[in-house]
Formats: sequence, C-alpha cells, structure tokens
Amino acid sequence: MTATNPTPQQIGMTGEKLRETPGAKAAESAPRRQKTAKYDRKLVEILRTAAAVFAEVGFDPAAIRMVADRAGVSVAGLYYYVHSKDELLYLIQYHVFDGLVRRFETDSAQMLADGGEAARPEARLFRFIHNHLDHFLEDMDSLTVCTRELRRLDGDYLQQVEARQRAYFSQAFEIFQELCSIQDGIQMDPRTATLAMFGAINWVSTWYNPASDKSASELAGELVKLYLHGVSPTDGQSVETFKGVSNRSLESSNEAVSTRKGRGRQ
Repeated sequence: MTATNPTPQQIGMTGEKLRETPGAKAAESAPRRQKTAKYDRKLVEILRTAAAVFAEVGFDPAAIRMVADRAGVSVAGLYYYVHSKDELLYLIQYHVFDGLVRRFETDSAQMLADGGEAARPEARLFRFIHNHLDHFLEDMDSLTVCTRELRRLDGDYLQQVEARQRAYFSQAFEIFQELCSIQDGIQMDPRTATLAMFGAINWVSTWYNPASDKSASELAGELVKLYLHGVSPTDGQSVETFKGVSNRSLESSNEAVSTRKGRGRQ
C-alpha cells in the first residue's frame, strides 16, 4: 500500500504531540527540531512512508535507506527528523494511539454534554468503532504496524506507547461496562466483550477491499448491531435454549475427542 496524504488536522496534532514525546523532548532545543508547519508536514509524511515500508517487508528487514528512498529524502535528511529506526516505529505507534484517544475524548465529551440518545452507550460504541475504522481504512499500513510490531519496542518507547494503548482500551472498556450493566438477564464480562471487539475491528486489515466493502460508518453500524443483538435477534427463552444447545454441543465434542484419543491408544 502507498502512504496517503495527511490532513491539516493530522499534521497539526502530530507536530504538537510528537514534540512532547520522549525522543523529541531529548532534542527539543536543537535547531533541527524547529517548530514549523513544513517540518510537521514532512514528519507526518515520513511516518506514513515508514509505516508502508514496515507493513510491506517487516520491521527487522526494513532499512533506514528504504524509508529514505521511498520518502524522497537522503538518509542524512531522514536523520534530521528521527534518530533511529526504533524512533520511527515508536512515533508511528504513538501517533496512532494518541490520535485515536484524543479524538474519542472530544467526541465522547460532546455526546455526553448533548445528552439524550447521543449520550447512550450504544451511540458512543458506534462512535468509537466508527473512529477506529475511519482512521485505519485510510491507513491500513499503520494498523498492520501497530498490531504486528508493538513488541519490537522497549524501554521508554514501549512504556509510552503502552500507556496510550491502555488509555484507548479503557475508553472502550468503560462503554462495555455500561452496556453489560443494562442487559437484562444476560451476564457478559465487559473485558471479554472489549477484547472481542478489538479482535474484530483490527482484523479488518486482512479482508477489507475499498472497491467492494462498505464505508466506515456503515461497517460501524453493522458491527454495533452485531455486538448488541447477535446475528439473529433472541429473547430470553431462545437464549436459554441456545445455552442448552451449546452445552450439549460441547459435551458431544468432548466425547468425540475422548473417543479419538482412545482409538489412538489402541
């Protein structure tokens, strides 16, 4: 995939926030860290380019020169913006999670202030999923890098990214806590629900085709309906029936496994 052009809003947020990160703070007083719009714009372009390279070939095989060539700068020019390949990976991931956290903080605060239907957890769940898909469907490379390469970081870089990642998880978890507390007669662990949701919306990078699949808003609406109501609507009686069927199916599966094991020992 090729890197997409960042919006002015993304450029402004990135320049402001990345100068607050540990790697940037260490050199904030240096002339090469000038706070200019041109610098911010080029930095975001480099991060998008690096994400495309890391997603394509993997972080370990990727060389700084590959990123520089793809970004249209010299290796020395690239080092004007970052100190190392590790810092590139760190800035990509921090930029993504911080941007998502800040965006939902703003949206959620406005929805709660508006009150009514907008403040309901169902509406905020839709907004959360929509924001996630809206970002990553336009930047699949950063989704791949954030899900596949997180453990490549260590030290302060890893701690900073994990802190933003935990904040993002907490935003979703709080919504599911509300949803699980109002579901009559159905016990659901909000942590399990949150993890399942992230598993689904992060997997989109493996199957989404912009030419044939739905928009972020349409997909978010379908996923919210799926999480709230399942594939087919059920009432309390059919839920109990489903539980019985599930238990019987599990027992049958266990019996089949035991039988196969027994035959293997003969």
